[in-house]
Amino acid sequence: MRRKASTWQTTSWEAQWPYDDEPRFTLRIAARLAGVSPMLVRQLQERGWIQPKVMPGGGLGYSLRDVRLLIRVREWRETLGLDLAGIEVALHLRQQILELQQELAQVEAEMAQRIAALNAEIQRLRRLLAEDGQWHEEL
Repeated sequence: MRRKASTWQTTSWEAQWPYDDEPRFTLRIAARLAGVSPMLVRQLQERGWIQPKVMPGGGLGYSLRDVRLLIRVREWRETLGLDLAGIEVALHLRQQILELQQELAQVEAEMAQRIAALNAEIQRLRRLLAEDGQWHEEL
């Protein structure tokens, strides 16, 4: 069953190169770089986790981003003992965490702007009250 291509491969903390998504490696080279079998690369391709693209020479190739995902799959299989279904769940959870972290950072930035605006308004109101001679320290 073919699945929708994922966005699991993009993270804010990983090094991002300008051409991360360009196909650079044949199936065998990508598998060798990641330390996995070509069969696993094909399985992940069938699941829609990675998608080869046409290289300048005309053959299909895999990107640096694809190789990073292959490495992550290998590491999670070896260190956590996860099968592909478990890795899929973990990748979905990881993506949700990354999205929530981005959302939280955006909300924090908005809150900082609102706090700054409120503080500026408080200062403006204090100046107005002081000019009118009605300012009391307990305010």
